[in-house]
Amino acid sequence: MLLELSVENFGIIDYIRWRPTPGLNILTGETGAGKSLIIDAIEALVGKRVGEEVIRAGTDHARIEGVFELDKSSPLKELLKEQGFEAEENIILTREIEKKGRSFNRINGHSSSLHLIQEIGRTLIDIHGQSKHLSLNEPYQQLLLLDRYANANDLRSKVETQVGRFYQLAGQLRELTEDEHSIARRADLLNFEVDEITKAAVHEGEDEELNRESTTLANVEKLKSLSHTAYQALYGGDIPLPSALDRMGEAIHSLKELAQSDSSLKNLLTEVENALYQIEEASHSLRAYQDRLTYDPARLDEVEQRLDLIRNLKRKYGNSIAEIIQYAKKAEEELQQLNFQSERRTQLQEEYAATRNEIAELSCELSKIRHKAATELAKEVEKELTLLNMAQVGFQVLLAQFDTGDELTLPDGHTCAFTKSGIDRAEFLITTNPGEPLRPLAKIASTGETSRLMLAIKSALSRADATPTLIFDEIDIGIGGRSGEVIGRKLSNLSRNHQVICITHLPQVAVFAEAHYSISKDVLDSRTVTTITPLSGKDRLDEISAMLGSLSEPTALDGTQELLSKADAWKKNYLRGQGS
Repeated sequence: MLLELSVENFGIIDYIRWRPTPGLNILTGETGAGKSLIIDAIEALVGKRVGEEVIRAGTDHARIEGVFELDKSSPLKELLKEQGFEAEENIILTREIEKKGRSFNRINGHSSSLHLIQEIGRTLIDIHGQSKHLSLNEPYQQLLLLDRYANANDLRSKVETQVGRFYQLAGQLRELTEDEHSIARRADLLNFEVDEITKAAVHEGEDEELNRESTTLANVEKLKSLSHTAYQALYGGDIPLPSALDRMGEAIHSLKELAQSDSSLKNLLTEVENALYQIEEASHSLRAYQDRLTYDPARLDEVEQRLDLIRNLKRKYGNSIAEIIQYAKKAEEELQQLNFQSERRTQLQEEYAATRNEIAELSCELSKIRHKAATELAKEVEKELTLLNMAQVGFQVLLAQFDTGDELTLPDGHTCAFTKSGIDRAEFLITTNPGEPLRPLAKIASTGETSRLMLAIKSALSRADATPTLIFDEIDIGIGGRSGEVIGRKLSNLSRNHQVICITHLPQVAVFAEAHYSISKDVLDSRTVTTITPLSGKDRLDEISAMLGSLSEPTALDGTQELLSKADAWKKNYLRGQGS
């Protein structure tokens, strides 16, 4: 609700600071004193576009600031968090209008867009009177109020949740479908690569082995010649020179004779004998190596082809066989993920169809509740209109489905579109004269009659309407005192669940106030200024007496006291459950 309103340099308002009460706040004063100007300032505060014409003459800017208290369950807290603002117990809206059409909007001291101010304003305040209503004219708000009236908020939330899930699934399916071709291409490529590496059947170290074999096969003649020469040098052969084994044999013979004379040489003899055996073994190995060396051009060609294959794999998949094997492993893992995406698509399609069916069932159930509540609400509003001496006014809640679409197939086989609110669109229809056709509420002229119409609707929706502050501007235009008393009672009823601000000229309405304020226009230092003064005690008696007639008449104060006593008695009875 509105805790405090500050207005500076707005129209003929120099500066006011007003703190309305939680209940029924009544504003009274002479015509032209500036009562409606205060409402204009509130409208500007919550997002109405205004220009420099509202700036007080002789000043260069106008400033309006409002402090609002938020309920713990207020949806604004979540909205503020989404927009990056701290969700505090109070919210401060500020608008500054400068010349040349510039304006600045702030929420809790931080810059904000006008659009966000308007969105917040629709949640905080409803204004009814000579200007357009901030929310009740909107079809979405009308449907929301109908659902609250029908106690269908939980079912509506289920529909909203499922619709949100439906669009989420639709988005995921759309992404998968859009990626289907690229996924298929990627899978084909990965399958080819894995198959190529698998068929190659390479193993770590194979390239090194093949390189050694290739070198050997390419140099067979040279290797045979070198190994033959080495063998002859060690073991002997065609050449006349003694071999290493021959010379070692001579050395051993001499050492044996030496060891007989000097036993210290026995160890040396043993070492030389061992060396002889090693040379003999090496000679046999050389002979075997030489015998294995065979020029095999087919095998050489095979080895070179294998090395070419490995070099090609390295060019594609890594600098080593280990990297090639690792690439194949990762490719297989990616293929598994791509195959899972195909399974995921099937799963999403099943969830998508199931969610759509659930939306259809929930929406049908919600629609039935709405149609029943629409009839009940229409009767209740017309009852309220009769109490306001507007029995000639007709009211109806029109519910229709979104026929232009086939997103949902209802249980009866009918197809229709849907929104997060379900399959219905609501519209409040009004006729102000018998025999005239019903017309949308938004197209009814903005008059005092319309304000009373809004009062009737708000009274019927009192507990369902979550808007904390309701404003009625000159709701009593064109009616008499008897109807004024009824309006006062209705406003008092509304103030049990809402903060109500009302401008009135009727004392029969003013006596129901929880807080009464006088709006006056005075001239100070040759300038006209508007002031707002709280009234109580004798000041209030005098104000209401002036509204009844001349203060000089001896019956004026008596009539005032009678009206006040009657209003107080009615409020006490209402609180006991006896009011009507």
